[in-house]
Amino acid sequence: MKFGYFDLRTPLKLVECGHFISEESWTHAASTRKSDTEIMVGLTGSVPLFVGSEKFNLTPGNVLVNFPGETITGANPAQIPSEFIWIHIINRASLKVMNELNRDIDLKETAILPRYFRMAEPTRTLVLATQLLDIAHHQGHISSADYAVTLLLTELSNDYINQLSSSDNDESKVTQIKEWVRMNINKELTVHDIAEHFEINQNYLAAMFKDITGSTVKEYLNSLKIDQAKYLLLTTNDSVQKISEKSYFNDYKYFFRIFKKNTNLTPAKYRNTFTRTFLNSPEIDPGYDIGKIVAVLEKGIDEKELF
Repeated sequence: MKFGYFDLRTPLKLVECGHFISEESWTHAASTRKSDTEIMVGLTGSVPLFVGSEKFNLTPGNVLVNFPGETITGANPAQIPSEFIWIHIINRASLKVMNELNRDIDLKETAILPRYFRMAEPTRTLVLATQLLDIAHHQGHISSADYAVTLLLTELSNDYINQLSSSDNDESKVTQIKEWVRMNINKELTVHDIAEHFEINQNYLAAMFKDITGSTVKEYLNSLKIDQAKYLLLTTNDSVQKISEKSYFNDYKYFFRIFKKNTNLTPAKYRNTFTRTFLNSPEIDPGYDIGKIVAVLEKGIDEKELF
C-alpha cells in the first residue's frame, strides 16, 4: 500500500473541494491527477473504484487517497445512491509517496495518509470537512481554506496513526493475556476472570483477542488443554480418563469431542499413531510451553535431547 507524507511546516494549498451526490448506476469517469492529491471521504452508499489496477470500495467512514500522477476510474456502476466528499490539495513542499510506512518520521512536522483506510473517529473528521466546504465556498481570506484543509489532513493522519498505536497496544496486551492464561491453565478460567484480572471490558477483550489471534478465548484455552493432553498421552501410560482430568477437563465427553475436533483423532488413536513414547513421569509446569514439546515428541525425538 502507498503512503503519502505531507509537510506541515507550511499550510497545504486547497485547489478545490466539494460534496458529491451520485444516483444509482453512476460510474466515476477516468481522471488523472497532475500535481495535486485527491482525498475522498465516503459518506453514504458504496462507490466501486480503481486507482490504477487496485480496486477499492468507497463506503461510509472510508478514506481513499489518489496521489499525483495516478488515474482513478469507476470499477463498475454504483448499485445504490452514494455520497462522498472530495478534496484536491497540493503539498507546497515536495510530496513523498512511499510503498511502506515509516514510523520513525517526525509527526510534529509531517502528516501521513495511506492509500485507503477506515476512520476510527469519523464524526470529528466530518465536522472539519463540513467546515472546510463552508469556508472554501464563501468569500474570505484565501489562506483560511488552506489552514482549514491542513487541519483536516492532520486529523485524518492522527486518526490513522492512533489506530496503529492502538493495534500495537492490543497485540502487546493479547501477548500478556496468553502468557497469563498459560501460567494459570490449571484454574477454571472464564473470559470474565481474565477480563477482571486485566481490568478490561469483557466484550472488548473477547473482540480484541479474536481479531488478533483468529480464535476465541475459549478456543485458545481448549488448545492449551489439548496440548497438555497430547503431552501426557505421549509420555505416560495414564488412562485417557485420567489424562482428561490432568488436562483440566471436568467433562470427559467434552474432552473427547474437543480432542477429536482439534486433532481429527481420538485420544487412543493419537497415542497409538506415535508409536514411540517417552515415559518420564513428568511434573508439568502449567506455564510451560507444552505445545512446543508436543511438536518435538510427535517427530519421534526425545525432548531431553533438545531441551
